[in-house]
Amino acid sequence: MNVYETIVSFITSAIQFGTPIILAALGGVICENAGVVNIALEGMMRMGGFFAVLGSYITARSFDPILGGIDPRSGNPWFGILLAILVGVLVGLLHGYISITLRGNQIVSGVAINVFALGGMTFFLERFFSTTGHSPSVASFMGQPLIPGLSGVPIIGGIFGNLNVFNWLALILPFVIHFYLYHTAMGLRHRSVGEHPKAADTLGVNVYRIRYIATIGSGILAGLAGASMSMGQLDLFDNHMPSGLGFIALAAMIFGKWTPIGTLFASLFFTLASVAQSYVQSAAPQVLKYIPVGFWLALPYILTIIVLVSFVGRAVAPAADGTPYEKGEKL
Repeated sequence: MNVYETIVSFITSAIQFGTPIILAALGGVICENAGVVNIALEGMMRMGGFFAVLGSYITARSFDPILGGIDPRSGNPWFGILLAILVGVLVGLLHGYISITLRGNQIVSGVAINVFALGGMTFFLERFFSTTGHSPSVASFMGQPLIPGLSGVPIIGGIFGNLNVFNWLALILPFVIHFYLYHTAMGLRHRSVGEHPKAADTLGVNVYRIRYIATIGSGILAGLAGASMSMGQLDLFDNHMPSGLGFIALAAMIFGKWTPIGTLFASLFFTLASVAQSYVQSAAPQVLKYIPVGFWLALPYILTIIVLVSFVGRAVAPAADGTPYEKGEKL
């Protein structure tokens, strides 16, 4: 493998490994810019990953002539994405109802959702697939580039030619959300609710509505992040998903200073550890004689701790982040 191929492979791997972190972190960005803390990204990712696979599975209709029964690979993966989005909406509504309407503790609500997702998806995995390990393989977007013809374009094709629908969303949405937050009137209202909801209310901004939209949008993006793992990187749901990536996404959001583009690059920074691990195992296995594989597996989480310790004090969250709002309060 020459230098060009190594660079292309490294960039492509960073995008593919970073996709779930980017999407989940963007969910945190839009939620916390509206003043609602969402540490439930991990649980939302887990639910999105499972129900995406379930959605593809239940649409299977073709008969498997070899194994008998319905062939799970004959389903419709787009229905899986739709189901992941629907679950994200419902969980976002739940978190919004507890945090906004009931003015409950947002951290406790997020922890509860994470705990439910951990046990609940294990239950559903056993209920629908009779296992607590992983689901059967289903029709997915793994190895299915969104723009197949792009692979023939010099240089660009090597990097972007094999990207699936989730990878493209991860690359495009940061700029879309940046434009929305910083260059539209609605985005200004969105940020004002996260900075000073009482002042925004006096100017006619519906604080509750914007916060609900933000939590629902956060749920959708986290659900898509989970689906990108089970239907983009793989073609099944593994009971260990998402293995802490939701919390790494929170760290990326903080490192990116609650901005969409900053979060994109922060997510890619954390992804470098996973890419390095994959590269060492495949291209430089001799390194494992001196640095054990366990270190490389733990490296993303080690970086997360280092970054949080080093930068969390310098990153300033929206002023009203995590503060419940009650209409009619005095300024």
